[in-house]
Amino acid sequence: MVKLTSFCYQVCLLLIAVLLVCPLATALHEPKKGPTEWRGYKFKKQDIKKATDECDAGGKPGPEYVPTVRDGEPNLALLEQAKHKVLNTIVGHCPKRHCDHYLNDGFYNNCRSWIMGAAPSWAQIDIGEVGNINRIIFGSDHSQGFADRTCMDFDILVAENKAAEKSNAATWKMVYEHKKGDPVRETTEFTFKDVQARWVRIDIRGAAGARIDELEIYGGSNPLAVDPVSKLTTTWSEIKTYPDYSR
Repeated sequence: MVKLTSFCYQVCLLLIAVLLVCPLATALHEPKKGPTEWRGYKFKKQDIKKATDECDAGGKPGPEYVPTVRDGEPNLALLEQAKHKVLNTIVGHCPKRHCDHYLNDGFYNNCRSWIMGAAPSWAQIDIGEVGNINRIIFGSDHSQGFADRTCMDFDILVAENKAAEKSNAATWKMVYEHKKGDPVRETTEFTFKDVQARWVRIDIRGAAGARIDELEIYGGSNPLAVDPVSKLTTTWSEIKTYPDYSR
């Protein structure tokens, strides 16, 4: 019994030493720049020097690349033709931070985030044409330099033919509901069944001033094809966070 206890103690010491040498929570940031074109999909230009020069980070981490391709799938929110639209935006901060067009500008973190004004509000992306969609990814602050201004009460809506101004319009279909759930702080994935859509909207009911530092949209390896390759994609509805943003 004494030998077993001693062995366990040594193992614990070894694990602690490994964790001290390899701090996983911080070492996996700063993802590399993704391709500007991939299998015919062309993405927005990501000029990190310009983004950094514009950024008022307040001593917190500056801009970090958002993947143009994640897990072998193109990020539809970063396509050249993808356009953003929001209901309202906090005033007095743009262009140094919190502009509406930072919703899908290709950079993570607080100074490249969008912050809504009064609640309720919404933010949406038009990917330019109808495609297959089955997951989105977003968070409040990728670097976790700030833990406030989270989304906690929202729906994910999609539309195929018309992005109506009112979120309760019949043209919108709700694919995910997050009703007064856990606050979305980290960059988090939300998945749902495959759906054909052109517009993706996060309809936010909670308190004013929620922050989204980047909205990513995915739908398989060839989501804009007539017959998407992604029909075998997993369609479970749980949430999972991504600790490895460099893939």
